[in-house]
Amino acid sequence: MSSETMSQGDIMRKNTAAVLKAQRQMTEARTTQGRISDAVTTFAGSMAFVYMHTVWFGLWILLNIGLLHVPHVSEFDPFPFGLLTLIVSLEAIFLSTFVLISQNRLAQVSERRAELDLQVNLLAEQKATKVLEMLDQMARELDGMSHRFNFKPDPEVQALKVSPEPEEVLAVIDETIKEETEAVKQKVRQEVAKAVEDITGEMKAVRTNVKQTSGKLEEVAEDVDAIKDDVGEIKEEIKARRLTGEHERIMLK
Repeated sequence: MSSETMSQGDIMRKNTAAVLKAQRQMTEARTTQGRISDAVTTFAGSMAFVYMHTVWFGLWILLNIGLLHVPHVSEFDPFPFGLLTLIVSLEAIFLSTFVLISQNRLAQVSERRAELDLQVNLLAEQKATKVLEMLDQMARELDGMSHRFNFKPDPEVQALKVSPEPEEVLAVIDETIKEETEAVKQKVRQEVAKAVEDITGEMKAVRTNVKQTSGKLEEVAEDVDAIKDDVGEIKEEIKARRLTGEHERIMLK
């Protein structure tokens, strides 16, 4: 056994060196197209790119609106700067393509790191399961050697001693998500049913009020018709009295 001791700092430096080495290998493994796209994307995301375009657009506009006059150069793209619009549109298309290429490469790197994390986590879980199994076995042996140890089997330990398969973990996750989704759907259905029930009750109340109002309107209409009849009778009576008065005046004459 080596007499050299390692501190936590030495272990962290060792791990960091391993990560940097892996990143350097992935960077060196890039193709020429990947290097070009990364370089263009890096430059497009810098302030130098902003300054360059500011100077470019400023000179272009000043030259073409007449504020800056250069013989045989000025006013080659008059307002509304159709040539500048075309160039900027093409530049935007190419820049977006370069960005997508770089993002795809970074996505592949991220996927590889995620796979590495998954493998490390699975290995750590298997190691932890093995350690738990060994501790449980040691506790049982100590209890067999001395009854004063007072060992009591723990069902949770027995369950954790079994290392789950990745497929089983994914199945449990899918089942849990499905149960939660179904619970949310059921809750939404209940809320919708309650809302529909409330709206239905309100509609029934409105219909009842409308019927009552309609009945009152009919009564009012009947009263109006009766009043009209009374008014008609009064008119007829007045006419009759007028005719009688005129007849009496004629007879008197």
